[in-house]
Amino acid sequence: MGRKKVNSGQRVVIVSDIHGNRTAFEAVLADLRETSPDLIPHGGDLADSGSGPVDVLERIRALGWPSVAGNTDEMLFAPESLGEFAKQSAGLRSLFSVIEEMAAYTREALGEERLAWLRALPRMQVRVGVALVHASPESLWRAPGP
Repeated sequence: MGRKKVNSGQRVVIVSDIHGNRTAFEAVLADLRETSPDLIPHGGDLADSGSGPVDVLERIRALGWPSVAGNTDEMLFAPESLGEFAKQSAGLRSLFSVIEEMAAYTREALGEERLAWLRALPRMQVRVGVALVHASPESLWRAPGP
């Protein structure tokens, strides 16, 4: 969670990489209730890997936070993206079958309507002078170099 004061005087908190971890997300929400930021955008990687992907996704939707897609979101709505990335990343190849198995479980738990919602998320949000992307506008898997 990052905090930044922007030109408009609004307090912005960016929440990202929840990965379906309901317990951690509840702790973040408790902190947000205390800090009361003006804007809370979500930076992607919402549902995959944790035990509560449906709960986390539904809560984010209900909160109405401006959101962007992350690479694991793309892996859920476009399964071929993981395979394409794995081909380029020697370190990921050995983990591919485990990651794909977890993603398949999450895809099934979410169902087509929630996957369609993830698919519709933009790659970039611009609000109050702040641009939010998960990795880069061109790729949800690769951040720009230094």
